[in-house]
Amino acid sequence: MHRNLADTARAALTDAYAPGAGEHGAVPAHRLEGATTTVVADTCVRGDLGFALLLHRRKDGVVAEELFFARREGAEGWGSAEHLSGSAGAPDLTGPEEAAAVLRGWSMTSLGESETLLPTGRPQADEGYELMRFHVLLVDESISHLHIEATSAGVPPASGHVRKPLTSQIALIALFPEENVTVRTRAEAGTGARSLGELFELAGSGAAPGACDT
Repeated sequence: MHRNLADTARAALTDAYAPGAGEHGAVPAHRLEGATTTVVADTCVRGDLGFALLLHRRKDGVVAEELFFARREGAEGWGSAEHLSGSAGAPDLTGPEEAAAVLRGWSMTSLGESETLLPTGRPQADEGYELMRFHVLLVDESISHLHIEATSAGVPPASGHVRKPLTSQIALIALFPEENVTVRTRAEAGTGARSLGELFELAGSGAAPGACDT
């Protein structure tokens, strides 16, 4: 099963991020509808590492989520995707009412987090490996994108803001160790975007939530 899901994850990264692209992209929005058994909830890229969060319906009807990663190989695109983690009991988002029941009036809520030791290849990595943390968020259907602001010490203000488009109501955010970010929900309003005033402070492994140098 994981082999078929891995192929789906690699294809999602290929569709969303061409070689040389930045750390945000978009794939078509998906829901688990009708006979559909596997969908791409979201993708995320950090450096040369790409991550894809998949939802699939098991034979017993339970919805499970599976996290995969692949490494960017320059002009060759993405390498084979590998399975990182999985869990059962994800929200059955076959319609807006299921997500609304989980959100309970909020524009965003956490669906959980996990950590995995990965070969990042960064200079600060211990023998090439770092403990990455993954946050999974559920957002209201009215939200068009997330505004992510880096609050870690030493991050230049000009490079500390990311506009993350949403491909579904589930968003995946991957953080390196010691990273801190503030995530706000945004909804399009005419020619601009309005903030809904809610925010989450998320931290990577070894970092205290909300820690910053300002």
